[in-house]
Amino acid sequence: MAILLDTSAVLAAADRADLNHDAAVAWFRRADEPLLLSALTLGELDVLLQRELGQHASLAVVDSLVGGEIRLVAPTTADLSRAAGLLGEAAEHRPRLADAVLVAIAERLGVRRVATFDRRPIAVFRPRHVRALDLEP
Repeated sequence: MAILLDTSAVLAAADRADLNHDAAVAWFRRADEPLLLSALTLGELDVLLQRELGQHASLAVVDSLVGGEIRLVAPTTADLSRAAGLLGEAAEHRPRLADAVLVAIAERLGVRRVATFDRRPIAVFRPRHVRALDLEP
């Protein structure tokens, strides 16, 4: 199948000062399925990488996308509609759109696995296609 990447997993792998850096690098080395990145996650990731590490870090992600190591997934209109529903269902948790879109894309593509160190924002959603997403590492 595939694995969807959350901002926290990519950021941890890129930032040697991140507490989860070693775990993230080890996880990426053993990842055994195609890696997918939501276009919304890419935008969020760019802001954080630029702020924390500089432009070279953002360019490294672009190189991974252009080189095919990671596949960019654009949300569809149906994904955005589903994300709006997910945001409403979990409103008391004040979820973010990027996380809701990630779950909607996972539903559409049948993806069960999400690479994240920031588990709570994704765990508040109830995907339709599985009981719960497998949050790794």
